[in-house]
Amino acid sequence: MIKGIGVDITCNSRYSSLSENTVRHILSPEELEEYKALRAQAACEYIASRFAAKEALAKALGTGFSGFTAHQLTVKTDSAGCPYFARSILLDRLCPDVNIFLSLSHEKEYSAAVVVLDGKN
Repeated sequence: MIKGIGVDITCNSRYSSLSENTVRHILSPEELEEYKALRAQAACEYIASRFAAKEALAKALGTGFSGFTAHQLTVKTDSAGCPYFARSILLDRLCPDVNIFLSLSHEKEYSAAVVVLDGKN
């Protein structure tokens, strides 16, 4: 049973000149390490897509960023290149007994994310 759906789209160039402090508010420590290793254009797409994913999750939950912040969530990619939210104590609290499906999309100027929450009952 679908528990929530969230969608977000963001302009990649919006993330081209963020302060380090702002980047730390968006990315988890694990994501921050990956981000630092990327070239400029890829880094913009990376942070934009991560923020879009976290915003889409907040929308799917119906709460916005109430009770958590973006940097507390980590988006990873599996061996096939599929993005997913890393399970954590926070996600278990926010989404008990719910599967989280995440899709990311990049285009030269934009990054988008869709989150579907699927659970029992």
